[in-house]
Amino acid sequence: MRVIDESGELWHASVYNVKYQSIRQGQYVKIRAASLANHSGYTRTFGMRPYSNILSLPYPCKLAEQMMFDENSENVGFERKLLQTT
Repeated sequence: MRVIDESGELWHASVYNVKYQSIRQGQYVKIRAASLANHSGYTRTFGMRPYSNILSLPYPCKLAEQMMFDENSENVGFERKLLQTT
């Protein structure tokens, strides 16, 4: 899963697709109890604890409105960074 935080940074995480099967691309989510433990050797990667939770936010809610960003330009920027590192 790729996640863009409030500062515009792109993060990666592995999530259980059985537990979080309702998560779709482009959704606004709030993640509770994420951890950097065992992921300190990777850049911008976090893990999920067994008690972690991902809350899907509908677009009209106040939290989702505060998280607005230009998805197309972020994706293009991410792909450029990915190509530069390989």
